[in-house]
Amino acid sequence: PPKPQIPDVVVDTDYTLAAAFGVVGVSIVAANHGVGGVLGGGFITLLASLFAVQATRLRFIFDEDCFELKAVDSIGSTDLTDSGENIVVGGANRWAYKSFVNWDFFPSADVPILVYFKETQTAEDGQIHFFPAIANVKQLKEQFELRGCASVSKD
Repeated sequence: PPKPQIPDVVVDTDYTLAAAFGVVGVSIVAANHGVGGVLGGGFITLLASLFAVQATRLRFIFDEDCFELKAVDSIGSTDLTDSGENIVVGGANRWAYKSFVNWDFFPSADVPILVYFKETQTAEDGQIHFFPAIANVKQLKEQFELRGCASVSKD
């Protein structure tokens, strides 16, 4: 029998990570007026800004066969465009579900900072990818499971 059609999903944006880093960064600067506090807190605040910008401009897509990263055409638009080549390993930011060998959230799905996955499409022995948790992690987890992306058991 043919497998049931699963609709494509554009994962919702999530600014929680950006907000948390922003609060921590500003708090460090406010509490430590020395150079270390300003530099450390300033760096964390810059990361918060980066996370907010990336959450605004990037979308994670689950289609029939692949997990893909796309860019928003313009702020406020729902039109999505190719995100370009992967800046680290080259090639398209599109990975077949059957190439997944593992995925997870660090430090956990309850307190996600990074999303991790490893696939064998980019490199035969496996390519690891990390991205900040700038999308709805519950939806990501649900879709990874629904689409049959392999995951190593934590038992």
